Amino acid sequence: MSRSSGVVPALQQFRRRGQSWLDSDDHATVKLVVAITLLGLALRVVSLGYRVAHFDEGRVAYWAWHYGETGNFAYRYIIHGPFIQHVDRWLFGLIGPSDFAMRLPVAVVGALLPLTALLLREHLNRSEIVALALLFTLDPVLLYYSRFMRSDVLVAAFMFTAFAFLVRLYDTRKARYMYAAGVFLALGFASKENALIYVATWLGATGLLLAKILGLPNGFRDAIGFLLPRQVNGIAAAVLPDRFAPVEFASGPPSASAVRNRIVGRVKGDVGRVVGVVRGFRARHDDALLTAGAYVGHIVLAVLAFGLVSLFFYAPRGAGIDGIESHPALAATTPGYVGFWEGITNPALFPQLLETTIDRVVEQWSNWLPSGEGGSSESSGKWFWPFSDMKPFDTYMKHFWTSTAALVQGSRVVAALAGVGYLLDRLGITTPRHLIPFCFYAGFVSIFGYPLGTDIGAPWLAAHMVVPLAVPAAVALAAVFRWASQSLATDDLSGFGSATLVLFALCVLVTQAGVGQVYTNTTEDSNPMVQYAQPNAELKDELREMDRLATANNGSSDVVVYYGESGNQHDRYNAYVGPERDEWDDAYRNTRPTCLMWYNSLPLPWYFAADEMDVDCENSERNLESLADQRTSPVIITQNFDPTVPEEELRAAGYEGESYRLRTTGDRNVFTVWTNEDAVDNGTAD
Repeated sequence: MSRSSGVVPALQQFRRRGQSWLDSDDHATVKLVVAITLLGLALRVVSLGYRVAHFDEGRVAYWAWHYGETGNFAYRYIIHGPFIQHVDRWLFGLIGPSDFAMRLPVAVVGALLPLTALLLREHLNRSEIVALALLFTLDPVLLYYSRFMRSDVLVAAFMFTAFAFLVRLYDTRKARYMYAAGVFLALGFASKENALIYVATWLGATGLLLAKILGLPNGFRDAIGFLLPRQVNGIAAAVLPDRFAPVEFASGPPSASAVRNRIVGRVKGDVGRVVGVVRGFRARHDDALLTAGAYVGHIVLAVLAFGLVSLFFYAPRGAGIDGIESHPALAATTPGYVGFWEGITNPALFPQLLETTIDRVVEQWSNWLPSGEGGSSESSGKWFWPFSDMKPFDTYMKHFWTSTAALVQGSRVVAALAGVGYLLDRLGITTPRHLIPFCFYAGFVSIFGYPLGTDIGAPWLAAHMVVPLAVPAAVALAAVFRWASQSLATDDLSGFGSATLVLFALCVLVTQAGVGQVYTNTTEDSNPMVQYAQPNAELKDELREMDRLATANNGSSDVVVYYGESGNQHDRYNAYVGPERDEWDDAYRNTRPTCLMWYNSLPLPWYFAADEMDVDCENSERNLESLADQRTSPVIITQNFDPTVPEEELRAAGYEGESYRLRTTGDRNVFTVWTNEDAVDNGTAD
């Protein structure tokens, strides 16, 4: 790069203007973070409804729709936290049920996550705050699952925000941050049960941080200074960088007495540090006991705020669980049932509301936790613990590699930069801060810990690793940017070129993963973000066609779902229709249409509900042929592995079939949608 080209002077002038603006505008950092947040919102909402719903999306979205239709709600751990059901229920009432609407809350919360970087401003410098906001906005894992209606991004965002408010509380000692932390903790727990794992992670990271503070307060410098001897004539001391001094060197390795003396000295120093903290607190306050009591009072009020927000989300509505675990015809409001609004508006009923909610939460959490023995038709009845059906190590490794593959292939930039940022902090190359190792410890342990707490190895687990790792990663990214900026300011073109090359490589990696995994190939099995219960992309157009035909149809049935095998040939794990016609109306839960083997066919029931399709079932080949000849329904759904499907008769009746995958793998996950425009009953005939 030559100066004669004019590129370098132009870049230097741009740098000077940018630096001048940053120095003169007190709100420059806030403006940059807000701009990045708006960019993140745009990236998350564009084509948000394009991808066909995943199994989990369809299941939870159906129950949010069901809540809006019936007014019945009860917390169930198998659906995860109630936050998304409440918010989606309100959205469906405002803009109608759709894939866009069901994902919008997650997209908005994920887009707002970069704002939390501003809460860490006492521990991160200006460039690190902006870098953290950029990583939260552009990281492919966070971006993909911010466009996915699961609660992982919700709980990650809410719990990190609560943590950031606690950090702000530590920085300012202002009680309002304690209340904010209590509210966001409640939102985190209302989003997903693994909010509890976040608290455990914080406690573990705190223990490691305390060990670092008390044992190696200066990081690697202490370890090297403790172990490295001085050689004769001071050769090693001369070579050792100044940042590792002061070091007590001897002519050989430290003796046992020297080691003992150093340990005793360190313990005495740590005890003195704790005593100094207590004395400092007493010195800063005229009445230390009164001040401590005030803190206790604020803690009680913050816990109360946590409880009230939790009560709002967890409390039952309508007929509660009775409106869910019953046939649709029986799902009316139970007389005398106390829901949230009844209990909150009537002080006499509030204790009953509180008791009902607490009992329900305790029951469901006891099923989720390792000691739980409860169960339902939706789950194995035990907590998501991998040591049930497979050998422990094999199961753990399967889950570990799935989540790690998503982290490495999707968030490789954050993962690599996090390690660099941690080393920069520990080596003292950047200003050492407790926040950096804390977040690194939390993220690093999550890589190995989260696969233990799940029944399936899923790529969305990587989101819980990325969020804490983004903090040390931001330190490294900002260091590279400062390297480039300082090199440019000092005419160090080789340094500027090297730093620019690193930044360019990082941009390429993020763009490659973002485009190839977030906006294209969003349903392909080769995409590490895609979990196997994802239908293929082409189904989306077919669903729109089904909706069009159902809307135009005035007949009694819009869709007929068929599966014809029975007896020993019936596949209860994959069949969409049960073998016994007299049991089609017997639904353990209010899953409509009740004739379906509902969970095998997800997410189709979500689309049937959202598009108000009238759906019937059939398991007789002869009856299906008759229905086709009479053109009773414009849409017929069959399964490709079912040998009883009368394909020739359907074609002869004018039906055209297209096949799709309901899951990314498996020969029995392929089904065919048969459509016939002539079968639409437009109501003109008698």
